Amino acid sequence: MGAGLKVAAIVGLIVLIGNGKHHGVPSVLATTDSVTASRLAPSGHAAVAIAYAEHQLGCPYVWGGTGPCSAGFDCSGLMMRAWQSAGAWMPRTSQQQWASLRHIPASQVRPGDLVFFPGSDGTWRAPGHVAMVISGSRMIQAYATGTPVEVSPLSGAGAGGIVGFARPGGA
Repeated sequence: MGAGLKVAAIVGLIVLIGNGKHHGVPSVLATTDSVTASRLAPSGHAAVAIAYAEHQLGCPYVWGGTGPCSAGFDCSGLMMRAWQSAGAWMPRTSQQQWASLRHIPASQVRPGDLVFFPGSDGTWRAPGHVAMVISGSRMIQAYATGTPVEVSPLSGAGAGGIVGFARPGGA
């Protein structure tokens, strides 16, 4: 099995493991209690972007950071680099990403899509925080100074509510 297929298989397994019962974590993706694994299995480009982001787990948060790990990431820098690794271009900041990417309804969200929040430096019209959906109840993010890149519950409670979702090109 080639390296790319191994990464895709590992990412798919992580997604499947994370999508059993939601263990009390609200899922913005599920419209019923049973979410099909095929709907939440990442596709080619999304699997590459997710694998890149997961490889950065534990890297420091640095405002304005675009990596590598030793230099740190901020939220939008991590999303930009993850999707660049999959061959998709996107702008640098969360506000620019929200303004330029194709918005999608919550009912169509799948792994690799971006979720936007007002954040401390943004608004509902120009979100200040972005993360990547990795399952029906989890996201990966570079949240704030002192918090390394992490996997977190996918909910809007801690970041002022969810503004919406967007899908990068190639997803």
